[in-house]
This record gives sequence, C-alpha cells and structure tokens, in this order.
Amino acid sequence: MRPKICVSIPATTTREAVEAVRSAEDRDPDLIELRLDYMWGRQGLEEIRSATRLPLIATCRRADQGGLSEDREDCRLRLLVRAALASFDLIDLELSSTRLEETIDSIRETGAKLLISWHDPRRTPPIRTLKEILHKQMSLRPDICKLVGTANTVGDNLRYLSFLEQKSSSCRLVSFGMGPLGTISRVLSPLFGGEFTYASAEKLTETAPGQLTISELAEIYKRIGLSWHGVATLRDKTVTDEGD
Repeated sequence: MRPKICVSIPATTTREAVEAVRSAEDRDPDLIELRLDYMWGRQGLEEIRSATRLPLIATCRRADQGGLSEDREDCRLRLLVRAALASFDLIDLELSSTRLEETIDSIRETGAKLLISWHDPRRTPPIRTLKEILHKQMSLRPDICKLVGTANTVGDNLRYLSFLEQKSSSCRLVSFGMGPLGTISRVLSPLFGGEFTYASAEKLTETAPGQLTISELAEIYKRIGLSWHGVATLRDKTVTDEGD
C-alpha cells in the first residue's frame, strides 16, 4: 500500500501561498491543504488554485478548534464558499459551524467535495465518543470525515488506530492524535484505514503540534517497506452508517 500524505500550507499572503503550493507540489504529496486562517489577504484564491494540479483543500480553522481564525462566523463560512467557487477540490467545514446545512448546500452547489471535521485541542475522548461524533458527521453525508484530538499519553494513539480499524470501512475517515505524543498515530493512521495523514512541507511550517515534514514521513514509510509515490485522486465513495 502507499499511504497518502496531505501537505498543509500556512502562508500569510497570496504570493506566499502560490510559491508555497508550487514548492509543496515538488515534494510529491497526494493533496495540499491551504490554511486560510493564516492568511491576511484572501483575494487571490483563483490564482492559488491554478498554481497546482493536485487536489487542494481549503481550511479556515477556528481558534477553539486549534486554528487561528477569529473572523465572525458568517465571514469565515463565506470565505470557505468562495474557495469552493474558486475550484478548490475539498472544503474542510467544522461540525460545530453555525448555519451548517446552509453552508453545506452552498458548497455542494459548486461541485466541491466536503470534509466535515472535529478537533479537540486538549484531550483524546473515549472511542465511544468518537463513534458518536462520527455518527453526527455521517448524517450530513460528507465525502470525508475527520476526527482529531490531542494525545496526552502514548496509549491515546491506540484509540485512534482502533477507531480507524473499526470504522474506516464504512466511510472515508481521517483520525489521529495531535501533539508530540500523537506523532505515532499520525504516521500509522493510513495503515489502519485512514484516508490520508498530514505533513508540513518543511521544518518550522507546521500547522499543528506533532506534525512531521513530508520528507520525514516518506523516510519512515520507506524504512518500514511501504511504497510512497504518486498523486491521489478524490475518488467517489458514499458515506454510510453501519452500526457502531
């Protein structure tokens, strides 16, 4: 198997984003995420989209979900819809967003795919709680579900890996632990059914604690005998709920 890697870009300007996206593409990831909550100016979304042939994810993470965005919620959601209109392939929308269904409808009208996310920047919940959150996400019929907490012990990683092993057959699922102790589940999550894992393009550009660079991830996968090369597509797969 070949684990899929998404490189996350924390650029602050359109020019910086274009350059960072092009540079990231040279590192051969499967997808690229643009973190709009890091950007000061957000007028060049079409230019950024045209800078890469890879699938591009738009994310504007709220501060309470571990991001930097302190925008009014209606402005933040409009920005995500603008990214969809600019032909970003996948829009990351938090489960706790206001006007959730209205925003989902607006995104789907553009043809963009939908990732419904949930984050806990403090802890790792029990697997039962992860399943309950996933059930809520799946009721919205997204293309991908993402559940990410924070690993406070090495053992917390086992919850994410077990959760993936149990639920990834019923939906496209991303799940791991943030923080230095969560690096284990970041690396191993694709091996347990995770759709992809995240990496930074290079050192000092991490967008979340515990994030490795794409070079570090690729080297780990190589050392344990896994191939890693090529470009992923956002394949179609219907999300279904098959019990707990």
